[in-house]
Amino acid sequence: MTIDLGGRGSAFLDFWRERHLCTLSTVRPDGTVHVVPVGVTLEPAAGLARVITRRGSRKVALVAGRGGDSLGEQAVGPHPEPMAVGDESPASSPDLSEMTSRSGMLPAPLGVPVTVCQVDGGRWSTLEGLAVVRDDPAAVAEAVRRYAERYRVPRPNPERVVLEILVTRVLGSV
Repeated sequence: MTIDLGGRGSAFLDFWRERHLCTLSTVRPDGTVHVVPVGVTLEPAAGLARVITRRGSRKVALVAGRGGDSLGEQAVGPHPEPMAVGDESPASSPDLSEMTSRSGMLPAPLGVPVTVCQVDGGRWSTLEGLAVVRDDPAAVAEAVRRYAERYRVPRPNPERVVLEILVTRVLGSV
C-alpha cells in the first residue's frame, strides 16, 4: 500500500513546495541521533522525498553503512511498499507480504529509517521513511531537477548522490 501524499490536501502540498530548510535525522551506530540541515524535495505521487548531498558526507555513510547502500558493487532494488500509514498508527513489525516491492520481489536492501522535518512557525511536517543512497546519473539528475525547482540550481558537484526516502508515515500540523 502506498501513502497517498497528494490526498493530504493542498495545504500540505503547498507547504512542501515552499522554500524551507529542513532537517534530516539518522541514527549513529552508538544509537545517538545525527541531525543536519538539508533541502528536501517531495514527489507526492511516488511517496518519495529526496535529499541531494555529497558522496563522502556523514549522512551518506550512516545510510549506506546500515543497509541503504547503492554505492560500489551493491545494487539496490526498488523500494518496498511503506510499512506503516497514518499520523498516529505505531510502526509495526511487517510480514513479508507487506515488504514486497511492486514487482513482487523482496527488495534488497529495504533501506534505513530516517526522518525529514520542516517547521515554519506553528506549521510543521515530519516525514518518516526508509532511505537508500542512489548514485546512478538518472536518479541524481532527477533529484537535482527537483531541488532546483524548490530552492535554486545547485552548483556542480561530481561527488553528488541522492538520499531517496520512501515515506512510510506523515506527522504534522499541515
